[in-house]
Amino acid sequence: MQAGIIEAVVAGLKQAKIDFVATLSCTLVGPILPHIMRDPQFKHVPVGNEGDGIVICAGASMGGKRPAILMENTGVVIGAYALTGLDCQHGGFPFLMVVDHRGSFGDGSAYFYAGGARMAPVVLEGMRIPYILVGDSDKIAEAIVRGQKEVESYGKPAAVLICAEEGL
Repeated sequence: MQAGIIEAVVAGLKQAKIDFVATLSCTLVGPILPHIMRDPQFKHVPVGNEGDGIVICAGASMGGKRPAILMENTGVVIGAYALTGLDCQHGGFPFLMVVDHRGSFGDGSAYFYAGGARMAPVVLEGMRIPYILVGDSDKIAEAIVRGQKEVESYGKPAAVLICAEEGL
């Protein structure tokens, strides 16, 4: 992973005043974790499943935190049940999803990323969760800040999908 991308993600979270970060450790999000863990601005909560991270972020928002979850795009698909339950039963909760979006058309990622790449936007659109695709590392921090503004004005989740061309 490019160091500039790590810095951009962390800078974006800090500029957006995110103070609570749930993560599902994987080889792609993993390099960001030490930066999140050692920064006193963030309360870091590692989770074993994306659905758990989503509901933990919802609870953190109820407790006055500004939460975000970092995960792969398959996590959007896996977490759809939790997202649906939070929205249908409780009206939704404000938190940001920062998503490694590998497997987009022509990006050269391994075949097993294709399902998440094809389905994550479909899930987000089907649930009417606003999202943005970011393919330029120079725009990651700004997209995270804009995503958090969307979360705050919408009062529900929003997502920043970072495309694989930049190699999150």
